[in-house]
Amino acid sequence: MVSSDMFWNIGHKITGHDLKGSLGMGYRKFRAFFGTSPQVCVIVWDRLSTRRPTNSTPEHLLWGLMLLKQYNIESVNATLVGVTNKTFRKWSMIFIRLLANLSVLDWEKRFENAPRGTSTFVSLDGTDFRIMEPSAFDPKWYSHKFHGPGLRYEIGICILTGHIVWAHGGLPCGEWPDLRLARDAFIHRLQPDEKVLADKGYQDQHYFENPGGDRRKKRILARHETVNGRIKQFCCMKDRFRHALFLHPCFFHSVVNLTQLMIENGEPMFAIDT
Repeated sequence: MVSSDMFWNIGHKITGHDLKGSLGMGYRKFRAFFGTSPQVCVIVWDRLSTRRPTNSTPEHLLWGLMLLKQYNIESVNATLVGVTNKTFRKWSMIFIRLLANLSVLDWEKRFENAPRGTSTFVSLDGTDFRIMEPSAFDPKWYSHKFHGPGLRYEIGICILTGHIVWAHGGLPCGEWPDLRLARDAFIHRLQPDEKVLADKGYQDQHYFENPGGDRRKKRILARHETVNGRIKQFCCMKDRFRHALFLHPCFFHSVVNLTQLMIENGEPMFAIDT
């Protein structure tokens, strides 16, 4: 049976950390290489038990996490783990795809802890990610947030728990403003009369309420910056994406699922007063 100690030992064969050395330094190195804790690695491994190849090993999961976290060029990662580029590519992508397809986000959990009579359960915001210029300059890719080509996603967070309950997108920033993206799929999942807290980019009073001068509502929306920061601690999301564009949603959903698993397991979002 795989344990957190096993992931700790295997991981530090890669990091080079002395297992007899500082525990705090060991945790910092593990997270710097793999983006999460050994405990979350065990949770992911167990949840993939019926999906991962029978000849896969915990090392292969760590390779996938390395690619998400560090986003080095392939030859660097392959050298770090002592395999060929082809072997590293095969197993890292297998586990990134598996992680992306895990059922981690639960839309129905937006109702958790909600007081009776509540009609607003979720806050929503868009976030942009850098990509390589797909072709000659085309304004459809342009993100005003970093003045370059990018893909836009939206993330929904349960107001009461701080859990991520929705993630959707992967569309050209210039063609898909926040409100159009929300109308693509998100609003169709709402119940009748259900409202969503969002910033002034969402000007549709039928579905969205904006914070105005309400300090609590502004604090709720500020939590999105914290979530975005956690997602972008993974360099595949922070740096310009170098892989084929069709793979970006796969990397994104892998990172979002990891982020939610970490929220559920010892790294919660800051609380909002009711």
